[in-house]
Amino acid sequence: MKRKILSLIIAMVYCAIAFAQHNAGNNGKVLLIASNPTISKQTGWPIGVWAAEVIHPYWEFINEGYAVDIASPDGGEVKIDSWSNPEDESKYTAWDLLSLGFLKDPTKAALLKNTLKLSTINPNDYKAIMVCGGQGPMYTFIDNAALQKFFVNFYLTGKPTAAICHGTCILLKAKLPNGKYLVEGKKWTGFANNEENYADAYVGKQIQPFRIQDEAKKIPNTKMIVAPMFESFAVQDGNLITGQQQNSGAAAARLIIAQLEKDKARYPTYVLVHGAWSDESAWGFIRNQLAVNANVIVVNLPAHGADNTYGVGVGLNDYVKTVTDAINKVKGKVILIGHSMAGMVISQVAENIPNKIDKLIYVSAFLPKNGETLNSIVNKVTQGKTPEFFEFNKDYSLVSINRNSLSNVVCADCPDYMKDLLVKYHRAEPVKAFNDKVTLTAKFASVPKYYISTTKDNAVPYALQQMMIKENGTVKKVFEMETSHLPFVVNPQQFLEDIMSIK
Repeated sequence: MKRKILSLIIAMVYCAIAFAQHNAGNNGKVLLIASNPTISKQTGWPIGVWAAEVIHPYWEFINEGYAVDIASPDGGEVKIDSWSNPEDESKYTAWDLLSLGFLKDPTKAALLKNTLKLSTINPNDYKAIMVCGGQGPMYTFIDNAALQKFFVNFYLTGKPTAAICHGTCILLKAKLPNGKYLVEGKKWTGFANNEENYADAYVGKQIQPFRIQDEAKKIPNTKMIVAPMFESFAVQDGNLITGQQQNSGAAAARLIIAQLEKDKARYPTYVLVHGAWSDESAWGFIRNQLAVNANVIVVNLPAHGADNTYGVGVGLNDYVKTVTDAINKVKGKVILIGHSMAGMVISQVAENIPNKIDKLIYVSAFLPKNGETLNSIVNKVTQGKTPEFFEFNKDYSLVSINRNSLSNVVCADCPDYMKDLLVKYHRAEPVKAFNDKVTLTAKFASVPKYYISTTKDNAVPYALQQMMIKENGTVKKVFEMETSHLPFVVNPQQFLEDIMSIK
């Protein structure tokens, strides 16, 4: 195959490599609210939150890609009820290996020692909340007006709002702005009388100061329903979700997760496309924070990262198909973001399916005109010179960058550990896509476009970025960041502020 000269700037189309755990928090955040420690006036025991009622929901949420914060009314350390500790001498919950593993892991156990103070919480940062139970809530939650107001206000947003076990005691007093109880006209569940009977008999004394099921009967037009004793049981009525007792936390969490899937229509959807010599984990510094108030899809292009496709022959059409397939799974329009080389990709996608694209955001990216290739754009300023640090395979169908040059070319302002990761995860790039032409018409021109320009960019120089923006003529707004080629790595907060300001 005759070699087509690639210019210096193609080498610098690089994106950041894996800096964050895959999928952790990729769907947004959920808040768990636990009781602070107190002393039972009935038994004299130190009481707090039941371990499984925090840990089992936590496990369900993180496995589905949600980040989880734990809060309490006073913040700081929360204590688990002794009988809920699998290592307690009573052996009452010795079977609960999930809680045992959580409590034995120092990083997880620390979450219970450093809970957020509820009054400092911005509810807009969460897609769902769950009030956990235990013995503490019957003293610390029942008359906590601030917690009840927080719960009611969150419920009124329409987002999933949950309480389990004795945490459901807040529903005995939580009222809507019109003065009616939140649970009027609702079906819900909570710790049942027969379960209280069992617990009292087990320890030989009355444990709780009152019973939720008895008090629920005093509320007009509500129906508290319960399953057989200690059976996993959760109820959903609208966006109110409740779980019966400690064995129901996971079931309640799964109802929340199912509702969150339906709730995706509430949020804008961002589709993030990485550049050359990179993969979907390039967005690790910003994707979780972006997902707080959005749906986020990170696309991994063929022959990149963990994708097993052999790179020879992979071209622009393969990339376009991958991105198009991801977008077509979404109901409604998406905000499509492309970094560097991906500017070519998102342009062709917008041409092909303009009715699915709400707006395009180019990040230090190639912004082509009809009939251009990536290589033809850069040849305008480089006269086709080939950099010495390019390393080709035998037929020049794949190209790598000399690892001694890579990090300084791509991200001179990155910390050393990031530069090391860039080198560690380097993978040869298919050459074909650099020479594939885009076909663009008025359909592409009609899609709103925005550009994040990087003033210290050694990869796609600032002057080239400005030239492409000017030649395109349809970019609605340009944001400038004083960074290298990876603004979402070097200054993720400003990057997020810029893209979220685009309405």
